[in-house]
Amino acid sequence: MGIAIVLAVAVGSAHAAPTDADGWQFAVGPYLWLPNVSGALRFSGSSSTGGGRLDIGTGPDSYLQNLQFALMLQVEASKGDWTVLADAIYLDFSHQQTNLKAVGAEGGTRVVVPRDVATDAGSGLSGGLFELAGGYTALRAPWGTVMPFGGLRYLNLSANANWTLSATFAEQGATLARQGSVSQTANIVDGIIGMRGRINLSSSGKWYVPYYVDIGTGSSRYTVQASGGAAYAASWGDVQLSYRYLTYQLDGNQLVQRLTLKGPMLSVVFRF
Repeated sequence: MGIAIVLAVAVGSAHAAPTDADGWQFAVGPYLWLPNVSGALRFSGSSSTGGGRLDIGTGPDSYLQNLQFALMLQVEASKGDWTVLADAIYLDFSHQQTNLKAVGAEGGTRVVVPRDVATDAGSGLSGGLFELAGGYTALRAPWGTVMPFGGLRYLNLSANANWTLSATFAEQGATLARQGSVSQTANIVDGIIGMRGRINLSSSGKWYVPYYVDIGTGSSRYTVQASGGAAYAASWGDVQLSYRYLTYQLDGNQLVQRLTLKGPMLSVVFRF
């Protein structure tokens, strides 16, 4: 089962010390994010579904049991108070917990599939998420920093579902074969605005709380992302342990109806 979801712009930290306005500063942050995944998907019909749509629900599932592959990297470039942020993620999950919810019938009728009929069902998600944004450090103070930003988030998602029923399901004009599978791909682009920065926990600024929040819309009805945690700033860079949350809400007959990823994240940020 695969879930790909490449995630979001920069949850990396911002330094409280003034930067050199005439020079570029860079940061590269590989990280590991272990999200639980849950959501609702709507597949277009096939011969297995009698030509109607199929609604399924996923997760939440365990962090490591279904994670097959992950590639995650954050990059930023700063000059003075201006910063360009980028975040890229590829996630591949398998064997997601899946519930068959309903199958579409002629005339757009939504027919619920009884739980005792669906003896086995699974789904997979894979793909990537890329975020690019520009920000401006509006406040630098002894207690921390505040950086408003704006940009774009792109999600490419490939999903598949398979099922085994106790018998062929045919009710109210809806059909679902005893065994079947469907697959579909979605491309979701949203504009986002948000704020990120840090809250210092010590006078030296070595221990701090990195924070990040954004909200967006476009292909989605809305998408929200937030993270926060604890971090330590060394001479060569930062080590951060945080909790990250990302959700999508969409409408209509799109593949993704609802998708939420949330879990702990460990990152190491190298600065030069």
